[in-house]
This record gives sequence, C-alpha cells and structure tokens, in this order.
Amino acid sequence: MSFLEVFQYTKQDSVIHQLDPRSKMVLAITSAAISLMFLNIVPLLIILLCQIPILFLAKSVRRWLRSMKGLSFLLIFIIVFNTLLSTVANPFSYSVALTIRLIALMTSFSIFFLTVHPDELSQAMIQMRIRFEFAFAMSMAMRYVPTLAHEAYSIMDAQKARGVELDKGNLLKRIRNMIPIIVPLIIVSIRRALSVAESMESRAFGVSQNRTYLKRLEFQRRDWIVAFFSIAVLLYLIYFLSFFGLPDWMLWGFSF
Repeated sequence: MSFLEVFQYTKQDSVIHQLDPRSKMVLAITSAAISLMFLNIVPLLIILLCQIPILFLAKSVRRWLRSMKGLSFLLIFIIVFNTLLSTVANPFSYSVALTIRLIALMTSFSIFFLTVHPDELSQAMIQMRIRFEFAFAMSMAMRYVPTLAHEAYSIMDAQKARGVELDKGNLLKRIRNMIPIIVPLIIVSIRRALSVAESMESRAFGVSQNRTYLKRLEFQRRDWIVAFFSIAVLLYLIYFLSFFGLPDWMLWGFSF
C-alpha cells in the first residue's frame, strides 16, 4: 500500500507548494497528456527526467521513491506479461515503454497530489465554477485515500499477529493471502462512509446555498508562467509531431 503515498499531501516549504492549485492542475494534466502521446522508450525517458527536478523542487523525492517501490511488483508484472503475450514486433521494448509511461503518468499526478492540500483543491474547484458538492466530494476522496492506506497497514499488522503469513508462498498463494486484508478493509470503508454520511446529514449539508469562504486563491505571475509554459509545450509537441515526427535517434524500441 506504499504506492498510495503519492496521493497524500505533505506540507513543505517549497516553490511548488506555493503555486496555485489550478496552475499545478494544468501542469499535471499537460504532463500526463504528453506522456500519453509517446510509446517510445527514449522520449518517455526524457519526459520522466524532466519531471524529476520538479519533485526535487517540491521536496517530495523520498515519498515518490517509496510509492514507486510499492508499484515495483506491478511494473515487473507488466513487463513480463506483455513480453510473453504481446504480438508486436519487439515485445520487450514495448513492455518497457508501457512501464515507463505508467511511471511518468504516476509522477505527473503525484506532483499534484503531494503538493495540493484537499481544502485548497476544493476552493480552487469552487472558484472554477464547479458545484460545491462535486468539489467537496473530490476533497473527501483525497483525504480518504491516505486513511485507507493506514487502515490497510493496521489490518495487515493484525493479521500477521494472528499468524497469517502474507509474504510467503508463490504468486497465487500470495494473492489468496490478500483476502483476509481486502474483506476487512471493505467493511471498514463502508462503516467509515456511513459515519461520514450521518455526520453530513446531522450538520444539514446542502441546505444553505449562499456559502462564504475565509480565504480566496489568487493567481499570481508565477502561476500564469507555469500554466502558459505547460500549455505551450503541449501545443508545440502536437505541432511538431504532426508535421515532422520524431527524430531517428528517438525511435529506438517499439513505435507506432
């Protein structure tokens, strides 16, 4: 469950944390879109290398590395599964490209979730004319994912204390060993959801339509720079690929 750490906000005094959530949303979406534009190893590696300095600026490299370590089993599975079953000309390169693309996508959104507080996200969505109910639901979802991870760790510790061996056996046995974790986790999640629903109902959620806010987010010059630069890079790549295509030195491995 360590891969869920990419969805947990961490308070840091960094340049990225000081940006407006809307500019970071534009950065994350454009970065993810650029990652989806390629299925070649070299350009995907370049995209990933361009994302690493942003993680350093956000002071979130360690948490990102822990989340990637938690995803290592899935990444290895993707490489092995696609290499054995894919029908493309170069299945191994294709599998590696898919894996790097997944890492780039996870990194794009981890930069956003690691640096945006749920309350700031809710306020940003409200100022973008999104209904308060949807903004509140998104904020609650961001808060719930880290809680779900902590609950999973607690259940795993409790099952290990009862003698359940979660880390032993072959792949199928390990998958079966996850059942004593998943079932209690689902039950706890349903109970927590019912508790939140009762709390919202007791506070008359949704009765008042005229809401007031203590703080309003303001787009500053650095936010405009980040947003325009992100969109400009995306548009330039679309134009370049449409009329010129990738250079030969970027075509190593699988390509469309």
